[in-house]
Amino acid sequence: MMTLQLTESAYSEEDFADVDLTGSALEDIRFSDCDFTDASLVDVRTRRVTFERCRFVGTELYGSSHQASSFASCTFERAALHRASLTGCRLTGSTFTDCRLLPITVRDCDLTLVSLAGAKLTGTDLSGLRLREANLVGANLSGCDLRGADLIGARTERLDVTGADLRGARIDAGLWVGARLAGAVVDVEQAVLFATSHGLILRAPGDVLA
Repeated sequence: MMTLQLTESAYSEEDFADVDLTGSALEDIRFSDCDFTDASLVDVRTRRVTFERCRFVGTELYGSSHQASSFASCTFERAALHRASLTGCRLTGSTFTDCRLLPITVRDCDLTLVSLAGAKLTGTDLSGLRLREANLVGANLSGCDLRGADLIGARTERLDVTGADLRGARIDAGLWVGARLAGAVVDVEQAVLFATSHGLILRAPGDVLA
């Protein structure tokens, strides 16, 4: 593995496979269409760094910290992200496949159109996150804090949210019928949506049925 010092403000279509950036502090750099396969980004700290259409295959990102950075349409495959922290980041359109994600800290991030199909994020605080149109098919979000999260348009077939806190989350009817919900905490409005999505008719006790 080759140790590398980054001296430019922008890199395009560069091959960073197998490079060692362990412990580096990166700021105000743009990477587009770059390949970080099997690279070491352990304990890397980024601030306002942009990654566009980059590949992180087998990449070690554990312990890394990212603030106000962007991972747009990136591919993460078999990447190690445990103990990583993302704050105020944009991950729009990125795909995570067979990645190690636990434990991970994600705060004030935009995960619109992200694919987390089959991902395991058990017990993670995902409150307030934007997950619009995300692919959550078969993901395990059991015990997660999803309060105030935006899940409009998300694919939620076989999504496991058992024991999760969903209060205040924006949710489509598809979740109420396609996800595993045992023990999930919901608010009154969500309980009504759950009932109506299952074909129940809500009536006050004194109402006369026609």
